[in-house]
Amino acid sequence: MPDDLLEKRSGHTQSVSRALSLLSKLAEEPDGFNLSELARRVKLAPSTAHRLLTTLQLDQFVRFEDGRWLVGVQAFNVGSAYLRARDVSYMSRSYLRMMMQETGETANLALLENSELVYLAQNECPELMRAIARPGARAPLTCSAVGKACLAFMPRRDADAMIASSGISQLTRKSHVTADSLWRDLGVIRKRQVAYDDEEHSDGLRCVAAPLFDKAGMVIGALSASGPLVRIPDQKLQSHAKTVLRAARDMTRALGGTWPQS
Repeated sequence: MPDDLLEKRSGHTQSVSRALSLLSKLAEEPDGFNLSELARRVKLAPSTAHRLLTTLQLDQFVRFEDGRWLVGVQAFNVGSAYLRARDVSYMSRSYLRMMMQETGETANLALLENSELVYLAQNECPELMRAIARPGARAPLTCSAVGKACLAFMPRRDADAMIASSGISQLTRKSHVTADSLWRDLGVIRKRQVAYDDEEHSDGLRCVAAPLFDKAGMVIGALSASGPLVRIPDQKLQSHAKTVLRAARDMTRALGGTWPQS
């Protein structure tokens, strides 16, 4: 590459870096800065800072009001795009696809919303006979794998409140009937970090789920794989559990979450 072209590219790179440093500094102060203070904070000459700010202003990345420079609407738009990219449902797609491919069964995402557990995303398996929990449907807390995975990792007070509100759902002969039985199961789930629904929600269906956590280590939902009992004998159930647990750990990490210490 010719020296003059390399120098020109280097200059452009430096300008971009400086412009981003100005934008980053403005993002730290809601009330903005005047030119001299902002230039001092990023260690630029006021003339250089002004030139870069006016360029950013043309594309609405910054704005100038009452003698102060502030973050502009286009910076908000870019930030919002990042937030959308981090949306849990959006981020779950690759994990659900991987789970479906490895287990051969339908993969689901359920999230806690306003004291309820809601299925929000799904990757259906190609089998004619498959378990389906449509996005938007509510998951029963006490007889679904996703529900028990969430309850097991909640603070006891929160879990008790949700169970009291929803009741213990007895949908099959294998559903929990008493709180004591349920809590014994939740204690086991917390230790092994995966939850099973062995025909507790629907006769002839099995499901395995693992929890998802936020950055504070609070459970926010769960991933699961579910299918008919005839395709998921005990050995496959254990294998599916490893796949789902790995996906939940990886997705928690991708969300910036913290997996609880064993």
